[in-house]
Amino acid sequence: MKLSAHKLPALAAASLIVALSGCATKDIGPYQFPVQYRFMGEPGDYQVPPACARYGTLQAADGRTNRPKVGARYSEKGGPRYDVNMEGDVEGWLRAAVRQAFTKSGIKGGGSSTVSIRLDSVVTDESIYNRASYDATVAIEARVGGFSTTKKGFAENYGYAGSAENYQETVNHALDKALAALVNDSGFLGALCK
Repeated sequence: MKLSAHKLPALAAASLIVALSGCATKDIGPYQFPVQYRFMGEPGDYQVPPACARYGTLQAADGRTNRPKVGARYSEKGGPRYDVNMEGDVEGWLRAAVRQAFTKSGIKGGGSSTVSIRLDSVVTDESIYNRASYDATVAIEARVGGFSTTKKGFAENYGYAGSAENYQETVNHALDKALAALVNDSGFLGALCK
């Protein structure tokens, strides 16, 4: 079959549309991911604490007011923003992370102090084009005796859109950064030594 010169631009345009449609993002909608802790910190994130820094009881609480919502996902090409929810045992997730931070930093059990850690917020953002950029900020409050402090951690990630693993890695890394700031805080360490 011979194509006439005037049909070639129309055929090229149709081919381009078909090729580009293969690059389009999949349908975007609300998303939820299960919380699952896995250490994402770096060994250099932790200073050596004084030997007297010990804790007795560890309490973890989910103090978020907007749970289970943690953020939004959206297409960079425009359109609506959709809610993202974090589901599961959030207090268990927080407790596992705190124990890991204490272990990595060298803070030991066997003390008399009660350490209370409250999760104040988790905020995520998934920006989708062909792949997705993930951001997360986690804020915690820690109390030991009369001492209290708030710490935040921020993390970024990149990968497939709507990936539970990417969400988990990003929120875990942000939580690990907040906890690294906590276990390096001289006021917190001092409170553990009392």
